[in-house]
Amino acid sequence: MSSLEQKVYALREQFELNRSAGELRTAIDDCQEIYERFVSLSERLHLLQRQSSSIGALPVDAPELLDLKSEFKGQISTALASLGVFFEVWRKNKQVSRQDDSLENSRVALESLAVRLESKIDSCWKKWTEQLYSQCMVEKVILDSQREIPGSERVYSDYMELQGRFKDLAKQVPETVWPLRDLMDLKNRMEQVRGEMQLDLPENVKRFFKLLNQRGRSAGVPLSEMDKDTFCWLLEHDLLGQFSVERSRKLF
Repeated sequence: MSSLEQKVYALREQFELNRSAGELRTAIDDCQEIYERFVSLSERLHLLQRQSSSIGALPVDAPELLDLKSEFKGQISTALASLGVFFEVWRKNKQVSRQDDSLENSRVALESLAVRLESKIDSCWKKWTEQLYSQCMVEKVILDSQREIPGSERVYSDYMELQGRFKDLAKQVPETVWPLRDLMDLKNRMEQVRGEMQLDLPENVKRFFKLLNQRGRSAGVPLSEMDKDTFCWLLEHDLLGQFSVERSRKLF
């Protein structure tokens, strides 16, 4: 092979390499764009998966429970079907599938599932933590009064410390079951500290709060349990705004 032929051959090989490299770069860019469309959504769904496991461990008497099989069955099937269509397009066309509508359809289906699941998980968590807190809470006017009673300063500080830890844990849906156990433990300890408080209240008011604490805020108490003396005491201490009247569903 002559020197000229060798040079031509080398140039042709170089040209082919450059063209292959350019096509490969385009394919990588296309795949990177597909990846970027889904990476944050994938991380979000992984977080929701961990959170749903902790929500699934809520007690059976929680105000609201998560049931993926019944509530989300249709939406999960839709998302999986959309992904299946895109995967088939990818199998045939590879990176060119970036321009296919099936890609955006699958992203939208997953986004919709994530939004609804987030809302459900947050609702379950909020309602359960509110129910738990209602069983150990102390009205502010009563709690503040403990600081003025000699010997009750420790009870007040202990309760405030436990209350702060409870509220911090309740702020965010956990990714494991351990915070659930910690919250229930804090609730029990808050109840114990509440039992040590000196409640200098009228007997009718004391009875009303005791009944309310036993049943919890979500259950409420009959309006008949609030007598005139209790109503006047709540009015005097500007506490009426913390209560609401709800008609019972058991009308007949």
